[in-house]
This record gives sequence, structure tokens and C-alpha cells, in this order.
Amino acid sequence: MTRKQPATPHKFKQKLQRQVRAWHRRLGVLSCLFILLLVVTGVALNHSSQWQLGKTAVLQPWLLDYYGITPPHHLAQFGTSQAALLIADNRLWLDKKPILEAQHPLISATYVADFVLAMDRQQLYLFDRQGHLQETQDSSTGLPSDLEALGLESVPQEAGTGTVMRVWLKTAAGDFQADEQLLNWTQGEPLASVTWVAPAPTVDPQWVLFARGSHLSWERVLLDLHSGRLFGAYALWLWDIVGLALAFIALSGLWLWLKK
Repeated sequence: MTRKQPATPHKFKQKLQRQVRAWHRRLGVLSCLFILLLVVTGVALNHSSQWQLGKTAVLQPWLLDYYGITPPHHLAQFGTSQAALLIADNRLWLDKKPILEAQHPLISATYVADFVLAMDRQQLYLFDRQGHLQETQDSSTGLPSDLEALGLESVPQEAGTGTVMRVWLKTAAGDFQADEQLLNWTQGEPLASVTWVAPAPTVDPQWVLFARGSHLSWERVLLDLHSGRLFGAYALWLWDIVGLALAFIALSGLWLWLKK
């Protein structure tokens, strides 16, 4: 009966080197896709400001569903042209450009001469045609409370030089008319010529998708993909394991190179 000879230090090193080389090769292959993912997302994030990824909304419904972003509770479209006004809960867009995020849900919005008016229950917002906020009115400036609707009335000017638009507000306490400068409000009974602003019967589906996508940018998606957060909490552990595997590949590659 022969006894098995113990492995010599030289044979043990050769066996260890073969094992390290095999695992170096396996982990290298498995890490290729992960490395490519990090490279692509890293380069994109490095140029995020140039490519405006932080301002580019995600418009893929399945991705919005994955993030749990639901359609707004209150959505109203005023106008059907490219310069339509869109209300989504407490936010206001002018031609797909966000111009207001109010503290309370918005009720109505419309164009008046060279301005844009919007309102919630307690405040009136005045913008220029480019969407820059010019003024905010509330009860402290004399604005009626508990607003319900916006109205417009075409009033002839003196000497027949044209007409001006007068703004009306419907409130829980009655109707109020503004002066030409929108500074003073007088309670009264509106004439039949007053047109109360109403939203479009239907909202363009693209507007609905845009309102959802405004809460998520491609920069955020790429950041989550780069860090692994896109795949949930357990993916962070996977990312850590892959990171350790890459460290092993680097160290084992250096060791194998030194051995040769």
C-alpha cells in the first residue's frame, strides 16, 4: 500500500496559480457587461449638463410606472394651440415650459392681453407672455378669498378707440370685477357678456404623459442605473459584490503578471 505524497511547495504554487487564473478569467467575462454599463452611464453623466439630461423628461410610460409616478389628480388644459396652458395639480406649464409650482392646487389659467393669469383658491398669479412671474396677489393685497373661477369681459374704451379686457373673479362670497391695473376689486353682478374661463373638454394624451414625466429626468434614471438603485435595495449588495470582484480581477491580474 502506497501513501500519497504531500504536495510540494512548488506544486502548491502551480495549483494556486491555475485556480487564480481560472477565476480571473471567469470573473472577467462576467464583469464585462457591468463594466460597459458603468462606462456608458458614467460618460453620459459626465456630459449631463451639455446634453441637458437634467432637463429632459422621461416619457416612457413603463419606466414611469416602474418609478411609481402616477398621472396628476387634477389635470386641465386651457387652449389647444402650441401655447396652451396646462394645470397639473399645483403646477402650471406654458408651452411645455414649467412656470409655476404653487402651494395649493391651481384652478384656472388664461391669457389676458399681454399677460397670463392663473389662480388657486387664495392667490392670483400674473405672468408675462414668456412665463416670467410678475406679481402675486392674495388677501393682503385686497384680493377676494375662496376663488372659484376666472371671467373675462370685453369693455369698450371711451371715444370708440377699441376695447379692453376686464377680469372677473367668482368667489364663494360673490363676483368681483378688477380695474384696468388689476389692483382693486369691486363686488358686483356680472353682465351676460362675461365669459367664464373653462378648460378644454379633453386633455391631449401627450400633455398627460408630459405632466407625469416632468417628475423624472433622464439624469436621475442614469444616476440610479449607475449606482444600482434602479433595481432596488438588494441590487446595492450586488453592486458591492461586483465591485469586490473587480478588485480581485485587478489584484489577481497583477499577481499573475508578476509571476510571469
